[in-house]
Amino acid sequence: MPTVEVGDLKDDDFLLDVREDDEWQAGHAEGALHVPISEFVARYGEVTEAAPQDGRVHVICRSGGRSAQVTMYLVQQGLSLIKISEPRRLGRIC
Repeated sequence: MPTVEVGDLKDDDFLLDVREDDEWQAGHAEGALHVPISEFVARYGEVTEAAPQDGRVHVICRSGGRSAQVTMYLVQQGLSLIKISEPRRLGRIC
């Protein structure tokens, strides 16, 4: 799976934050779509509606476990995923 360094993210890159509500409220990347992993399957349509036409989705969580689960699901659905290396560098989101 392709990986992007935090410093290489572009302003218009699509970020999907799958952390839970309390983590999101503690801080998050501006412009990220928040869909907690506990609600992900039920809210999958929101992701497909919001994702860019090229399907490139950058999935983030605190340590990588939840984003890996969501990434596997999205790949099975045909989206192109890009892992963000060192998500903690996004600032207060992690």
